[in-house]
Amino acid sequence: MPSTSIPGSDSTTPVPGAGGVGADQLYVEPEAIPDITRSLQTALDQLGPQIEHAFNDLRIVPWAGDPVSQEAAEQFNEFSFGGSEAAFDALCGYRDQLQSAAGTLEEAEAQYRRIDDDNADLLEANGC
Repeated sequence: MPSTSIPGSDSTTPVPGAGGVGADQLYVEPEAIPDITRSLQTALDQLGPQIEHAFNDLRIVPWAGDPVSQEAAEQFNEFSFGGSEAAFDALCGYRDQLQSAAGTLEEAEAQYRRIDDDNADLLEANGC
């Protein structure tokens, strides 16, 4: 499972589903996390209406009422909605990956803050 390196620490945080860099690790500068999370949220905000539009308006019906338009409509709808390689499923999968990445980054940011707080407490306890 990929992990996130914690700067100034010997520990790592698992990052489920993240693509790894190097030896299955993904390193993100703590100060970059809020901007990255906002970017992911912007992408999600733009993608949501597209998914809704696709779900509500993308299916087509046979426009001429003949066998050719019937076959064309069936094939289009199959490519759009039928099966794991369908366009609609790809959009939903992309949305799920964006949501997962945003959640993972939020967890990493919380861990960075905990480590910083722990280090500050340790320094204070040692009179620094």
